[in-house]
Amino acid sequence: MLSILIPVYNYNVIPLIKEVHKQASLCNIPFEILVLDDQSEFHSEENNVINNIPGCTFKKLSKNIGRSAIRNLLASTALYDFLLFIDAGTFPKNKNFIRTYLDNIDQKVVTGGMTYLKEPPKKPFKLRWVYTKKRESVPKNQENKRPIVCSSNFLIHEEIFKIIKFDESLQRYGCEDVVFFDSITKKGIPITYIDNPVIHDANDDAETFIKKTEFAIENLIELINTNKLEYDRYKVSSLYYKLNKIKADKIISLIFRISRNLLKRNFNSSYPSILCYDFYRLGYFCLTKNKI
Repeated sequence: MLSILIPVYNYNVIPLIKEVHKQASLCNIPFEILVLDDQSEFHSEENNVINNIPGCTFKKLSKNIGRSAIRNLLASTALYDFLLFIDAGTFPKNKNFIRTYLDNIDQKVVTGGMTYLKEPPKKPFKLRWVYTKKRESVPKNQENKRPIVCSSNFLIHEEIFKIIKFDESLQRYGCEDVVFFDSITKKGIPITYIDNPVIHDANDDAETFIKKTEFAIENLIELINTNKLEYDRYKVSSLYYKLNKIKADKIISLIFRISRNLLKRNFNSSYPSILCYDFYRLGYFCLTKNKI
């Protein structure tokens, strides 16, 4: 029936495992929970207790293989036909999280979305919380207009995953989920959005989140250059090409270099600006493109 697949890197996932195990047990279905640790530096020993929970397996890999490869490996070792991917660092918002997915199991691909903690964290963790709230959480009145393409929380049939896997050439953070879901769409397979979110724990401080953002921008540029993504797939790349046509991208690069440290100061404050973050992404995109 259901394989719950959780890739882990430097997270304590015991609370998440206990919650989804409890919910799945109440549904009276055959299930397993597979947890793979991508050579974490922290929390591996405490996560070992997962092996004491019935139907749960925790294994630490001997080397880091990346965000795409670990998801593919989880799917290849799964016992059941339906694969539910949940990211470490998230937690089901609803007590009927598993049941809601089971109610939609006749759909080929289902994504439940992401939401944010009710109480914002203090600096320097607030930027990640603001981003989740403003950019990753879809309002209920927009669910059918713009499904979330997010690998943090989705259900897929094993037969589809055999055809479309995550691109293992992408080893660093960013864009692997967009490439994956775009590949599904290009095959004519519908993606269904349901209101069944996980809560992101905003565990990244501003410095970590900005570093991940830079990795994602670098991945995006590489994907566009190798024709794996269209430039208009992201607002930041679409805007860059508009600016490039009028030779304004170099001006943005210059402004970015001058203001970069000031922007980072804002990100580490109690009032990080999402507009400043948007400009940082655009500025870093322009700067990186102009270096190539």
